[in-house]
Amino acid sequence: MFRLRAGGKRMLANQSGLATARRPDWPRARRSLKALLANPQATMNAFEVNDALDPDRYEQGLRRLLQHPDGRRLYDRRPDLCRALADRERLALLPPESFGRAYLDHLDRWDLSPTKLVDLLRSRGVAGDDGLQWFAERHVLSHDIRHVLTGYGADLFGETALLWFSYGLEGGRSTALLMLGAGMRARRVQGWRVVPLFWKALRQGRRARGMVALPFEELLPRPLEEVRLLAGLSTGSVKDRIV
Repeated sequence: MFRLRAGGKRMLANQSGLATARRPDWPRARRSLKALLANPQATMNAFEVNDALDPDRYEQGLRRLLQHPDGRRLYDRRPDLCRALADRERLALLPPESFGRAYLDHLDRWDLSPTKLVDLLRSRGVAGDDGLQWFAERHVLSHDIRHVLTGYGADLFGETALLWFSYGLEGGRSTALLMLGAGMRARRVQGWRVVPLFWKALRQGRRARGMVALPFEELLPRPLEEVRLLAGLSTGSVKDRIV
C-alpha cells in the first residue's frame, strides 16, 4: 500500500497573496474525474480535479522550487518557457536527436499546442502575484515535457503512466485520484500486464525530483538522452511501453 502525499495547507504568504487554504472538495473531484474518464480530451476536467483537491498546488510547487538552489536562480530569472516551446521554426532547425526536436515531434504526433494549455490556465485564473503565475504556467507546460523525457505517448497507457510518474515526482491528492482512476480504466482495457509498469513509472518519478529546477529553455538544443540523464532518468527507463 502507499500513502497519499497531499500538499500541506500552509500558503506561501510572500508569494501567493492568499491567506487561507480551502478544504478538499471530494464530491466535485469525483464528478470531474467521471467526466474526464468519459472524455479524456476534456482537459478542463483535469483542472477541475486539481482545483477541488489541491487548491494550493501551485503555492506548494513554488515552495519546492525555491528550496532547490537551481530553482531559486531559475525563479529569479523567470524565463518564458511558453515562448521557447511555441517557437516551432526554431525547434525545427534543431538537430534530430535534440530535446527540442523530440518535443516538436511529440506536438506534431499528438496534435498538441503549448499555448492552448497556458490559455486554459489563464482563463481559470491563478490567485497570487506574477511569480506564482509564472510558476503555474511553467508547471502546466511541464506536462508534455515529461511525456518527452519519459517516452510515454499521449495515448491511454502513456497518459496513465505519466500520472503515476507525476505522483512519484510531486505527490498530491488530485494526482493520486487521477492516477488511480486512469489506472483502473487502463487495466480494464489493456489487462493486468500494465500495472507493474505503472508502479515502475511512480518509482522513476521519485528519482526525478530535481527535474522541476531544470532550465528547459536552455536545454532544447541538447541531446535528448543527455537531458533525460539531467532529469534523473536513465535511458533504459523509457523502454517499457505498451504500444
